[in-house]
Amino acid sequence: MKPGILVIVLCWSLVAASQQPLTVYFDFNRSDLTPAARMRLDSFAQAYQAGQTGITLDGHCDAIGSDGYNNQLSLRRVKEVKTYLLSKGLASSVIASEKGYGRRVPVNSNSTEAERDLNRRVEISFTQSMSKSNPGKNDNRSLQEKIADSTTVSGTQIVLKNINFYGGMHRLLPESLPSLQELLATMKANPTLEIEIQGHICCQPHTGDGLDSETRIYNLSEARAWAVRNHLLSNGIEAERVSYRGFGHSQPIHPYPEQSEDERMENRRVEIKIIKK
Repeated sequence: MKPGILVIVLCWSLVAASQQPLTVYFDFNRSDLTPAARMRLDSFAQAYQAGQTGITLDGHCDAIGSDGYNNQLSLRRVKEVKTYLLSKGLASSVIASEKGYGRRVPVNSNSTEAERDLNRRVEISFTQSMSKSNPGKNDNRSLQEKIADSTTVSGTQIVLKNINFYGGMHRLLPESLPSLQELLATMKANPTLEIEIQGHICCQPHTGDGLDSETRIYNLSEARAWAVRNHLLSNGIEAERVSYRGFGHSQPIHPYPEQSEDERMENRRVEIKIIKK
């Protein structure tokens, strides 16, 4: 092995051990991998230790173009990275999620070409577990304990337990208040913490969003994520620390049709993604 290649592999072994995200960058308006991106992914694939942790793939764009176009472009970038990693021997089962954020989560202001270059990216983050089924089911730690855990890094997903809504609505049930207050207290105790609230729904044969019977708009998962965010903002949390997004039925834990109420409940969930800790 050439010394230069050895250095790269050793570096990515250290990255994997520390669970820091890996970022690959893209040319303007392109989803194909650059030679530099391929080199980074080659090094990652060689150093990745299967069985220890799963990964998430998050695609992003610069601010040029419409939301709809950038949403699709970011997903194409994720698909390119996934396809390349699979061709290098990674199993599809280690990929816990694949998401396209379009231009909604920039790392800077997009005011210069150099800044836009840094926003055209896919981030590969490490999860705490390779298991995609019912994340967090056997983890009885408090939310604050999970956030404080050294393995909780940018990109980590945490299911918020006992966040429930009236059927077909974005209106929170009273029984959700303790979990909402726990989230609020955690945000106040960690003033640098930034999160994305993610809504998911169950019981649909397609990946789209459901009908919110209150507003008659097909954005039920997004509206539910908004409701959780609104609780935080109404209680003093700064808006720039909390983004939100609805995934409809595109990321079910259990396939449709769900076989039990437990499976429906696990698909009908709210998660937070750590953006900055």
